[in-house]
Amino acid sequence: MNNDFKYKKTFLAIASLLSLNSAVYAEEEADSSDLKTILVSGEIPKVGDVQKETIPESRATLSKNELEKFAGLESAMSGALSYLPGVHFSGAAGDGITEGAISIRGFSGDQIGFTRDGIPINDPLYLTPHTDFFGDPENYESVSVIYGGAGINAPTLTASGAGVEIRTVAPTAESGLYLKQGFGSNSLHRTFARYNFGEYNGLSAWVSASRTKGDLWTTGGGEVESNRYESNIQYKWGNNNSINAILSVFRMRSNAYFKPTLAESRALPYDAGFQGPINSSYGGSNGVSDVSAASSNNGRLQRADFKIQTYALNGIFNLSDHARLKVDPYFVRVADGTAPVAALGIPEFILNADVNGDGDLLDVKPFALTVYPTQYRVGNTARIDLDLSNTNVLQVGLWLDYTHARDQFGATPIRGDGKVVSIDGSRILRDVNGNELFVKDQRSKITTQKLWVQDSWNFASNWNLKTGLAWQHTKLEGENIAGTLSGNAYTREVDYYRFLPSLSLDFQLDAQNQFYYNTTSNIRTPAVASVYEQDATSKQKAETTLNQEIGWRYSTENLLVKTALFYDQFKNRQVAYEENSAVTRYFNAGKVNTKGLEFSLDGKLPHNFTYRGSYTYIDAEQQSDYSAGGVVANTKGKQVFNTPENLLTAGLGYDDGHFYSNLLARYTGSFYGDLANTEKISGYTVVDLNLGYRFDLKNAFVKSSTLRLNINNLFDKEHLSGVSGGTVSANPADAGLYSAPTYYRLAPRSIFANLTLEF
Repeated sequence: MNNDFKYKKTFLAIASLLSLNSAVYAEEEADSSDLKTILVSGEIPKVGDVQKETIPESRATLSKNELEKFAGLESAMSGALSYLPGVHFSGAAGDGITEGAISIRGFSGDQIGFTRDGIPINDPLYLTPHTDFFGDPENYESVSVIYGGAGINAPTLTASGAGVEIRTVAPTAESGLYLKQGFGSNSLHRTFARYNFGEYNGLSAWVSASRTKGDLWTTGGGEVESNRYESNIQYKWGNNNSINAILSVFRMRSNAYFKPTLAESRALPYDAGFQGPINSSYGGSNGVSDVSAASSNNGRLQRADFKIQTYALNGIFNLSDHARLKVDPYFVRVADGTAPVAALGIPEFILNADVNGDGDLLDVKPFALTVYPTQYRVGNTARIDLDLSNTNVLQVGLWLDYTHARDQFGATPIRGDGKVVSIDGSRILRDVNGNELFVKDQRSKITTQKLWVQDSWNFASNWNLKTGLAWQHTKLEGENIAGTLSGNAYTREVDYYRFLPSLSLDFQLDAQNQFYYNTTSNIRTPAVASVYEQDATSKQKAETTLNQEIGWRYSTENLLVKTALFYDQFKNRQVAYEENSAVTRYFNAGKVNTKGLEFSLDGKLPHNFTYRGSYTYIDAEQQSDYSAGGVVANTKGKQVFNTPENLLTAGLGYDDGHFYSNLLARYTGSFYGDLANTEKISGYTVVDLNLGYRFDLKNAFVKSSTLRLNINNLFDKEHLSGVSGGTVSANPADAGLYSAPTYYRLAPRSIFANLTLEF
């Protein structure tokens, strides 16, 4: 038995015993050392706009004020997160709709658990986070990054290394109207409106609507467009009991950005869009075998049109002076949309139909391979807090989650202008027997149960111990529907289960200094697409992690200092997946050890000035060579791709209550596009500027008004900003494992101005 195995067994035993005698804080938002201040003042302490953190783990929060100032930076939320320690974000375009890639301490987006008001918002099929689910940033109360793994009670399948929690703003007791109109580069315009109905006998609510539309910044045309409707209905009664009903309905129409290889980025203009010819399923000559190339590299083909709905209830029930129950049921629906992802050539003899209208059946014409997803997800998190004593709170909880999805890749005709003939699934091709043609037609089910016990024990005046133990079980079921193109019918299922211990200890030395140690064990189950691998006997292994960190915080009225050392041990790290011919493939990098240092500084200066800065060092080292099909790539000791070793941010702000400004810079160090580290992208620096003025109107009709101006990429930097599609090796000499990585590009300098009015 090796030492590593002994250590893990010992850790599990200790954590299990401790979990029976102690447990969680009554609220994750504040620990006992700061709870009194919050209860008395009603506010969480801040230095400037930066929230003071006290929980015994690394955490950073964007407050409401910061979100209002930063919301014009890149995407509505993820771009703002770029200025928190350890966050690497790339690929946004300043419109709040275009998706990019986010990583935290080297954890990719599909290893981060995103939640909003108790709703898991990572796509359960592919585990990736989508901005479609995040909601309008104007409706956020706060956004928090939890480093080193989400909390033991987080409803997520993906948080092997970090979590992001979004909290929605509550309805106000007073009625009022909030209007926001903005305009920006690339014909971008955005309208947002929210109406608060006020409070009546404990019942209050708001509703909001937004519309965003703009053009892509690349050549070749294309646009992004979205409509969103949201609401929060709250009822409070009795002994601080409350129920919140939170809903969001989102409709998007969006073209995709071209993501070049390194060679393409060097050969093409920086603003180049898709370069492929326009496909068409029509046209040809009678008696001639018209064979047309099927090019997926076409901007008119690469787009997404979806409708996403999320519904949540947040209930808090004070059962007694010593017992509190929280329930968070939710429902998510994705339907009524499509996404053409590729083009493929289909011979007319398969269809027994003259598709192109030239009078023969001799042709091979291109058709769009179009995703038609239908997804229903329902779940609930329930937890009860029991005050065992004045210094000991026990929490017991259960998370249940079920997803039913149908994932179809249908063949759809392409018009002469390169667009698909329909986006609602009404024009899918049919074969000679009248059956719709699907390259993939799959029904998937994902079922999860998670049970935990957690405890917080203030065992001495300045010491807090938090321990927990969870058991999680996830079952993946897949049914492949037989068809002309989708292959044979079969069903497969696989189970994943694991005990997950956690432990944290913090020591409040004095009013300024806090020290803490935190360790968590996490599991990230593979995407359900893994059950459709060609080898019926194969089972994709779950990614497991043991995350540890030790930290120190120093805080005064004018200064916040945070530093942490972290060490994460991975087994079966799933670093990426690629979709090829409608089959999902994974890169299993085996064992990866990630270690690093994180430091941040936030403070006030005289005359209404503030400053902020952070530095993160990340060493994500693969522990073995990658092998597949008898071919080996030299990856041992190499850095995981898309993981910059160095991340640095710095900012200077000013806010006198009327005028505010922030000059923000972030440096992203060099990173690799492949596991073998044969293709290196140099580091780069981006500077952003935001300005605003709050008008003191003193008007009985208009309560307040603010004019804002955000400039992204102030100095118009051109650079590859992150990896879109990583590979095993970018060296053509590595036969069998070679593939060229693709990259996101920094969006050019863009300007966005908006005016808000509150009535």
